[in-house]
Amino acid sequence: MRALHFGAGNIGRGFIARVLLKSDFNLIFSDVDQNIINAINNYKKYKIKLIDNSFEKIININNISAINSYDPNVLNVISHVDLITTAAGVNALYKIASILIEGIILRINLKCKKPLNIIACENKIKATSFLKKIIFDKIPLKYHDYFDEYIGFVDCTIDTIVPTFSSFKEENSLFVIAENFKEWIVDVNQFKGMVPKIIDMTLSDNLTSFIDRKILTLNTGHAIAAYLGLMKNYKNICEAMSDFSIQRIVKDAMYESGLVLIKRYNFNKKDHLSYIDKIFVRFKNPFILDKLERIARNPLQKLSKDERLIQPFVEAMKYNLPYFNLVKGIAAALHYRNINDIQSIKLSSLIKEEGLEETLVKVCKLNANSNEIRIIISEYHSIIKDFL
Repeated sequence: MRALHFGAGNIGRGFIARVLLKSDFNLIFSDVDQNIINAINNYKKYKIKLIDNSFEKIININNISAINSYDPNVLNVISHVDLITTAAGVNALYKIASILIEGIILRINLKCKKPLNIIACENKIKATSFLKKIIFDKIPLKYHDYFDEYIGFVDCTIDTIVPTFSSFKEENSLFVIAENFKEWIVDVNQFKGMVPKIIDMTLSDNLTSFIDRKILTLNTGHAIAAYLGLMKNYKNICEAMSDFSIQRIVKDAMYESGLVLIKRYNFNKKDHLSYIDKIFVRFKNPFILDKLERIARNPLQKLSKDERLIQPFVEAMKYNLPYFNLVKGIAAALHYRNINDIQSIKLSSLIKEEGLEETLVKVCKLNANSNEIRIIISEYHSIIKDFL
């Protein structure tokens, strides 16, 4: 089978490529960076260093090619492939949508009746459905029936860490370091035609529960570790997780959010606690020097009502479950300051100009004078003396 992947960055090279090539796909990368395109077509291979807490190993990625996303020939590629994946960033989906429309219309003109499945592996909940909406808002009505019958828009959740890495010491600039752990879960009901056999891809008929499991475990713990770590001037996740006080809060916060998930989805408690333990061990991986500023960026998004911090806290209160450590994470996020982060600057200005309560109403969509706001404000003031 043939696959086209948009985005030849770290996730594309370090995660998607190794899964698809292991599954015997003929893989073509597409990107707007001509330097990466040239490197892929020149080397036609690269190495990935897989790292875990206790080992590292090198694997080879071979027989790859690439095409610039602006090259008209990419439409011909789209007209013949069986699978399209993306890991190019959410904002890039608008441009990718336009390219896909042209390529799929070419399939229609060629009278292609072969199903095409599209999976957007982006940092957005149900990113493929988001991409589908962009496409359907643009295409003429006469093409809708073809898209509905032959084009599968498959939502997914992915979980792996591929840290930013400078490869100046490597002869091949495509070299990438990646976490050995990987999880790729897709909605089995959204495929058109036969479901492709992809090694290490999990098929689910309840994707929402897996999305929430990731957001309210990995993302919750990651964010809290970052905001607490930055309060103590740590630089990367491993450094922060070597601090016992941060370890304890992060682990207990994931336990608190876990109780919310168990209540919501009736997860097996033993299995979910085991999942938390895996995440916790990954955070302490000494080989992954993931910068806290990267993890903490965009605090307005991370503090929104349905996101990783506020959502589990509000539900924990609703179900009379513990939230002591979750609220510490929220307080730490409100203290986050970074002059290079536009959202951090906006958050700081909002607190300074309108006060903390109004900020929580506007950013987190909490009700004024609510118990949630009262508890957060109390922790915001006490965390400085209790934690530092």
